[in-house]
Amino acid sequence: MSAFRPAWQAVADAAGVGPATSLLDLGCGGGAFCAFAAGRGATVHGLDVEPDAIAQALERVPEGDFQLGLMEDLPWPDASFDVVTAFNAVQYALDSELALVQATRVLRPDGRLAVCKWGPADANEFFAFLLSIGAGGVRDAPPAGNDPVEDAIRAMPLNVVATGDVPAPIEIADNAALEVSLSRAGVSSASTALAAAPYRQVDGSYRFENRQRYWILRTAR
Repeated sequence: MSAFRPAWQAVADAAGVGPATSLLDLGCGGGAFCAFAAGRGATVHGLDVEPDAIAQALERVPEGDFQLGLMEDLPWPDASFDVVTAFNAVQYALDSELALVQATRVLRPDGRLAVCKWGPADANEFFAFLLSIGAGGVRDAPPAGNDPVEDAIRAMPLNVVATGDVPAPIEIADNAALEVSLSRAGVSSASTALAAAPYRQVDGSYRFENRQRYWILRTAR
């Protein structure tokens, strides 16, 4: 089960994703959340900057509408969707505030914008572990200071309908899988066994407790 599924469930429940919901997922990647939403009866659309991700999304959800593009310039007309979601996506926009402006543009007047990302650094063991072994510039790591996504949300004329955080543990099967994860973060695994020991389970796997934070937003009236 994906570590992100609890966040998908919480966001979908809070945003009212269900049968006949027209949904756009920004930074949709390989379409995993879109498949989840489609399983709840939603009509799904997705946007990503990576052609390979779009191809994977189409394989996963053949009936979906997936477009290649930037969050700052969405290729859909105004008032197209009931729900727009963004899971670990807005922080990678060239301009986070403009991405939110575009998201609200394509929302219907009573639509909901759902933004979800990793919670604060002190609530995420995996990122703390990576930093402890010298992994700098980890792609998904929460910022240590002001969060640009939260700043962008506050700067927008948006009302917070709901907010919360949910567990999103990262589970790694064994030492070999840990080595792969570390190599992706640009870290040599040779000296990390001791640092990873507190997270090792009795079956030889590793579990890092992490949390995701979400906001359900409406345009201020």
